[in-house]
Amino acid sequence: MRLLTLGGVVGPILFSVVVIVSAALRVDYSHTANFISELGATGTPHADLMNYTGFLPGGLMLAAFGIALAKALPRGHATILAAILVTLFGAGVAASGIASCDPGCPQAGGSVENLIHNRIAPIAFLCLVAGAGILGIYFRRLPAWRPLSLYSLLSSGVALCLLVALASSLDTRELTGLWQRLLLAVLFLWCGVIGVRAYRFQASFGTPSNTQTTPSADQTAWPRSRAG
Repeated sequence: MRLLTLGGVVGPILFSVVVIVSAALRVDYSHTANFISELGATGTPHADLMNYTGFLPGGLMLAAFGIALAKALPRGHATILAAILVTLFGAGVAASGIASCDPGCPQAGGSVENLIHNRIAPIAFLCLVAGAGILGIYFRRLPAWRPLSLYSLLSSGVALCLLVALASSLDTRELTGLWQRLLLAVLFLWCGVIGVRAYRFQASFGTPSNTQTTPSADQTAWPRSRAG
């Protein structure tokens, strides 16, 4: 389970590398104007590369990271909710590779698969934005995690603003790709930072279930009686 926390690091790196490679194979592709999903659009060149080596494995790693967070952090309602939201984001990324959009990723009409794809993306983004915000508030209660509280809240707020900017560009498609990449950069960086911190925390103190009997861990974990 401890290794799964690194899914928050490996998943985004893998996804980003595949995006760069897939885009390099498309001479007509623009990182500032086009959706990332257009690299995996149905019937387009090298779509399988993006979908099955980028979206699917990257999303599954991020989902594993979300599941691992529930184990790495002290148990509580906030922890469980945030872990579920992070897991849903990863699942949404993976599902986006299975339900591909149509060429150009039209926002209205198109195939059933295109409609499903367009419904998944905003929900997935909102899940991670909310998950980061919830943990940002919750981290204030945990001495060992408190330094990441403000960072998590800022990441959530900035990501929400970028998501609004992305949504506002859908009609004109002006800088749509740029807004999407900036949004993912903020969210992926947050996943990486939290993943590394969770991995190191478990290496130092073990899992939260051991915090009642380990004096050093008692100083860093939120008491069970007040969790959530």
